[in-house]
Amino acid sequence: MMDEKIYVGKVLAGDLAAFEPIIEKYKDSVYRMGYWLSGSQVIAERVTNECFIKAFKNLSTYQEKELFSFWLYQEVLPLLKKLPMLENGDGFGNWLYDNPHYMQLQEEILSLPKETRVPLLFSYFLLELTDERKADFSENSVRDFTGYLLEAKKIIRQKLVSQIDNSTEACLRVEELIAYQEELLGSPEKIRMEDHLEFCPGCRELLQLIERKESMLQQVLQAPSLEVDFNEKVLQQLTPYTVIKPKQRTMAYQLGVIGVMIAVIVGGFVVLPTVIPWTKMASNYLMYGSFYNVWAEGTYTAEDNDITVEITNVHVDPLHMVVHYEVFSEEKGAGGGGVDRFTVYAKDEDGKTYAMEAASAKDSLMVENGASQENLVDANFYVRALNEAALPENFTLIIEYHMLNSRGGDWKIELPIEYDKAMEDIELLELNEILVVDEKIEVEILTLEKGKYGSRLKYDVRLKEEEIERIETNLKLTNQKYDENFLMSYHDVFASVVLVNNTNEYLVPISYPSLNNVSSINQIDFSNIYTDQDLMEIKRVAKADEKLFAEIKTIFYFEPGVYSLTVPLKETTKQPLNIDLDGYTMDELSVNRQEGELTNVLITGKRTQNYKKRNFQWEFFDDNGQRMNVYNIPDYDWYDRQSVNEKVELINVEVDPEESQLMIQASQISNDYFFGKNEHRIPLN
Repeated sequence: MMDEKIYVGKVLAGDLAAFEPIIEKYKDSVYRMGYWLSGSQVIAERVTNECFIKAFKNLSTYQEKELFSFWLYQEVLPLLKKLPMLENGDGFGNWLYDNPHYMQLQEEILSLPKETRVPLLFSYFLLELTDERKADFSENSVRDFTGYLLEAKKIIRQKLVSQIDNSTEACLRVEELIAYQEELLGSPEKIRMEDHLEFCPGCRELLQLIERKESMLQQVLQAPSLEVDFNEKVLQQLTPYTVIKPKQRTMAYQLGVIGVMIAVIVGGFVVLPTVIPWTKMASNYLMYGSFYNVWAEGTYTAEDNDITVEITNVHVDPLHMVVHYEVFSEEKGAGGGGVDRFTVYAKDEDGKTYAMEAASAKDSLMVENGASQENLVDANFYVRALNEAALPENFTLIIEYHMLNSRGGDWKIELPIEYDKAMEDIELLELNEILVVDEKIEVEILTLEKGKYGSRLKYDVRLKEEEIERIETNLKLTNQKYDENFLMSYHDVFASVVLVNNTNEYLVPISYPSLNNVSSINQIDFSNIYTDQDLMEIKRVAKADEKLFAEIKTIFYFEPGVYSLTVPLKETTKQPLNIDLDGYTMDELSVNRQEGELTNVLITGKRTQNYKKRNFQWEFFDDNGQRMNVYNIPDYDWYDRQSVNEKVELINVEVDPEESQLMIQASQISNDYFFGKNEHRIPLN
């Protein structure tokens, strides 16, 4: 584990660059909390920048006896708590466009109220802290913190529960299994649960589905990441500390230090083997021409909390490192699989750190534990450098596991690496093929890099000039603030592109945290494992010479809303409207008034384009033009692919019975395209 005390000492001694490893370790946790609270990348990055500037200025107040992460979060959480809380996901956008399951989970997270969302975020991002400290930071008792956390997980599993009711024969409640998975049961209840699970396949299946949802939740929460140059931007705003010459130490102090050193040397023979992962160094050359490790019999081992993790193999091509590991425990009930949490980074011989990111192929899958061939992806993960050009040829890859088999602990393994970034093992295809969608969007497939253990696809997606001009014209017609930054946000368009062969087998994407970073050129990495279109069934390992296609799965972009109407709140039934919403029509208005009850306003319509879904962010105003705090609850969802001309609800709200009219205005529209097999494919020759 990184010893922040060393870096703090260097910073206070005037070494400004020593603050960079601290930023690197904690920046994404701070940024993600800000992102999931505010729903804004811009706001989250700004407050993260402010957090590290504040931490730097107050670094002299840090006491070495304190846990550094606790001190840091004491400094930065007050700034995060001042962020405006995004309610119900309004305006957040579908930034997890690469996976519809993730998009649904995003909506579930953002529907959580503050009292349950904050404990959820603290639980997943403040990994170094105890539950007691997390509870203190959230201004709750431990009991309330745990209760809110369980309530949050229960809420975001509601969709899953409805599916489970039709697909399993479980006899235990979801809440009981969540408590078991989170290790919140006492010893008698835990033993009873384990005995029951041993003989109940229905409950085991339900537990496996819950664990799969847990893996998805972790992946979604950790998806947003900061750009590589964030660290440098922060450092440029800082002034190095002035070096203060230390005072002369007294003889008593020096004798005390000598005594401590002797005690460490004498006691080290007893203490060190219990706190340092056992490793035995021996040369071992992996026959791939560009990579080798030095390790004992091909493995490294670390043990903590009665659980042992062992690195069993490392495969590599110039695109990816694939790390294989196994987890062992002799204790019954040490964990039944679940989500393994870990961080990965690199360090050179001078102690400089390099940001790495890691992801497991199974994080993208929806298969159940125990599904056929899941061992292909079950206990391995992919690693790459965030700045591949800066990675030296010699470095140490450091893996820190925070949770194994659903149990917390501290497992640290260091792999000495010599890495030759030779590209002769990569097949590079220059494509530059353009596909036009809906006469509005251009998707250009740029390159495909094919390695032995995975592939990398680069593509660009943009709006056509005519669509940009239409959006700019509409924006000028609204009352939205018209400035360059706001306008450019309406030029952004996003597309999810996957790799598929001619027998409709899809390569599993590697969901690196940087996947969802907004940039001009999109880059997606893929494993060499095939699955079905819905990521439900693992097929096989890909062969080197198979023909691939780039297939567009989803596209979305925002535009300003220009639709508005005023509804007199008088009793009416199925009043015709005949309003065209470009993909939908508003057909009928019904107003239901009952004495002493809220007035219901219902507008129904039809969908006129099967492949396109438009999400309207409606705002509601009273007679005086004041915005009303009402929530639209139509009966259709983003993932529904309804048939053309099928009746849908577009607006369904309840307003105060004293109001005489309701003004309805669309402030923003999300255009979401969902395509099936073979609708938009480009051959990669």
